[in-house]
Amino acid sequence: MYQTTLKVALAGLLHDIGKLAENGLEITREYIDNNAGLYRPKKNGHYTHRHALFTAAFIEKMSELLPPEFNSSKWGEGDSFINLAAMHHKPETAMQWIITVADRISSGLDRATFEEGEKIAYKDFKKTRLLPVIEALGPERCRDYNSAHRFKYEYALEPVSTASIFPRPRAELDTKEASDQYNVLFQRFVKALSGLYHRDNVELFSQHLDSLLMIYTSLLPACRAGDVVHDVSLYDHLKTTSAIAIALFQYHKFMGTMNEKLIQDDKDEKFLLIGGDFYGIQDFIFSMHGDTRKLRSKLLRGRSFGVTLLTELAARLICKRLGLPYMSILLSAAGKFHILAPNLDSTLATLDRCEQEINDWLFERTYGEASIGISRTVSAPKDFTRGSFRRLWDEHLQNVEEKKYHKIDLEACGGVVEHYFDTFDHALEPEERVCPLCAKRPANAKTKDDWLLAREVAATCSFCRDHVYLGEKLVKNDFVAIYFNDRAIQKAGGGELLEPIFGVYQLEFHRDWQPSKQFNPSLSSLWQIGVNEDGSLPTGATAKPIRGHVPWFRAIDNDDDCLLESAKKENKREEMIEQIREGAIKTFSHIAVKSRTRVSDGDRVVCHGIEALGVLKGDVDHLGMLFGCGLSDERFTISRLATLSRQLESFFSLYLPHKLAVTDEYFDTYTVFSGGDDLFLIGPWNRMAALALEIRDSFARFACNNDEITISMGITIRKPNTPVDAMADEVETALKSAKNEGRNRITMFGQTITWDDFRSLLEKKKEMEMWFDQRFISDVMLYKLNDFIHMAQMEERLTQEKRVSIKALGCLKWPALFRYHLERNVMGDKDRRKIAKEEVGKAFEWIKTYKGGVRIPLWHILYEKRKN
Repeated sequence: MYQTTLKVALAGLLHDIGKLAENGLEITREYIDNNAGLYRPKKNGHYTHRHALFTAAFIEKMSELLPPEFNSSKWGEGDSFINLAAMHHKPETAMQWIITVADRISSGLDRATFEEGEKIAYKDFKKTRLLPVIEALGPERCRDYNSAHRFKYEYALEPVSTASIFPRPRAELDTKEASDQYNVLFQRFVKALSGLYHRDNVELFSQHLDSLLMIYTSLLPACRAGDVVHDVSLYDHLKTTSAIAIALFQYHKFMGTMNEKLIQDDKDEKFLLIGGDFYGIQDFIFSMHGDTRKLRSKLLRGRSFGVTLLTELAARLICKRLGLPYMSILLSAAGKFHILAPNLDSTLATLDRCEQEINDWLFERTYGEASIGISRTVSAPKDFTRGSFRRLWDEHLQNVEEKKYHKIDLEACGGVVEHYFDTFDHALEPEERVCPLCAKRPANAKTKDDWLLAREVAATCSFCRDHVYLGEKLVKNDFVAIYFNDRAIQKAGGGELLEPIFGVYQLEFHRDWQPSKQFNPSLSSLWQIGVNEDGSLPTGATAKPIRGHVPWFRAIDNDDDCLLESAKKENKREEMIEQIREGAIKTFSHIAVKSRTRVSDGDRVVCHGIEALGVLKGDVDHLGMLFGCGLSDERFTISRLATLSRQLESFFSLYLPHKLAVTDEYFDTYTVFSGGDDLFLIGPWNRMAALALEIRDSFARFACNNDEITISMGITIRKPNTPVDAMADEVETALKSAKNEGRNRITMFGQTITWDDFRSLLEKKKEMEMWFDQRFISDVMLYKLNDFIHMAQMEERLTQEKRVSIKALGCLKWPALFRYHLERNVMGDKDRRKIAKEEVGKAFEWIKTYKGGVRIPLWHILYEKRKN
């Protein structure tokens, strides 16, 4: 049964592969004549749907690059795979109708038409590029984009990469070159297909094939001719069709209704939308109440990765228990997932047991701090049609939201944790029995000699030890192998997880992968977690760019006097030199030192500035509203939601970490997490303002300069020994300030301002640096500016008060005091003093205009020039 379901899933996934293949696959006239009547319907005496023939040709002609099952008559039940995939426009059997109906439901969702505008002629289909959904996103904007001419951007016909995810102005793209680009894209796809791992395992290969399709068809339009809105990618149409086909097939198979008429019926409630939501993400990542200073960077990496693992593997476990291929997962990002399943009594019963299985495991390890809520929404095919899908999705999200009020079973889990004290390991000394990293779980004696912990702590709980393991391995390897229920490798000796996830998933990390030597029948998934140096995605296995960026020592650090001086003070200079030689991962203390600057002082070089970390957190404004109200009813579809979700994920998890890795100025920035629609970064404090502005500008370009899609951020400054949870709480407060004061803003040094003002003030910083370097004013005047800023803010508050005391009026003197101190503190002869007064006098207008915002450039100067 499962093999047949998998066959249906892959038929849905490849049913329109001919739209890519017809641009480069060469087939003979004989093949066309012999097969056109089999796969292509006729209209007005002419064959239509040319791509269906090329779907068949692709499966047949590329047989050496595909699993043998694809061209075997013995795979699963019913129709051959080639007929299932290619006869969706001319179905003749019940199983073929499954793919046809799934395609029609998905196409009905995707192929909205413009209210105005021209049709795309068939002869021009190879010139059609994908329009960005994000350009027309927004409650107001979506009403205006009723014609293709309204769109100013398109995507280049390229594989997904850090560069190609950015839409390009249409004027920059040559329409005449589009046809050749389609051909080149297909040839590159075929070359990558030949390198996919594990062709001998259909289920594993299908995951790698899905990833390859994501890379090569995400920037191709699904619809390229007719009066259509060509903003849905071919990949999202394929993926949606596959999920719908799986649910339809299993519903009718189990109900005993596999006939054409009943398959086409759209009124029966055949589908079950399953929603998953990870609760307690912030506490899961940042809650570090124990002695975590030495291992906290690894813990942070491990816990952040752990959120992704738990979410992804929870979705896959549900599919596994329901007998569904992983293609049933419609969306999975930012701690949430959505699955399409058949609406069967057995589905509901199994789902209840699976939810219990997942949350029992989490409760035993987090004591209720983390859980995964599973909600379900019943639906019929007609609910997926245009105009109806919004109601279905709103109902589904409401069910997901209501589940938050029932996160755990209080009757079973409320009160004290039973037998808590009985779980402590008496083989350890009394002072060693509580995990020093979380300060709440019992330490495990097995970790006492663990190579991951031996030099840092005596023993930890298994859960924290596993997070350290994840953090250690994540940055040093390119592959994650995930095994299901494989007891053979569930041991600590090889460095794997002590606590297999949900009791059934085990992990191994590898720097490279040799399929013939490393395959294990229990291998469930194989992920490539990095990004190629050129910003492209790897194609051998499933591309999952979740590693982020973690700074390491490079040869360039040999010339960093500040870094070596800091190490010398701690008697660790030789250790530092060895770390540089080995390319070791930098600690937060190392990152903080990078904020100091080298200054020539006679014959020697000295380091100025404070050693501190900049903590940056940001997320997209009003994202829920944008997803809920930013698309018209006509264009509100699951494929467009999937496209938006995936594209946002690609900006934060693909583009941003790669940007940090290839830009020297930002290389020393640590990615705590970056994915979904938010980011959390830690770096040298005096580089975070420029980085924030760089991210904001890149995001605006990514969003086609759509002014309804904005991002807010907060930045705080902390010493490197500050507890991580304190950093997280403080930067969260800063971000909330930016949100509460209007969004599309940034908060730094406690000042919330617009992005335009932030940009202007960073330019003012350059002028202030010139004053300092030219010795126009004394240090005293720089510190006095801080007083004047405070008085100007007090003056502004007075205008809002109904009653004012005489004492409070003292702040009104700041303009006079400014001029007085300016006169006294400018330096140089008469001519130089005149120039200096004109330059420094600008600060008066800045304070009047920006008030407290002037602290942003001023405090940068004061902290950077401080001598330690």
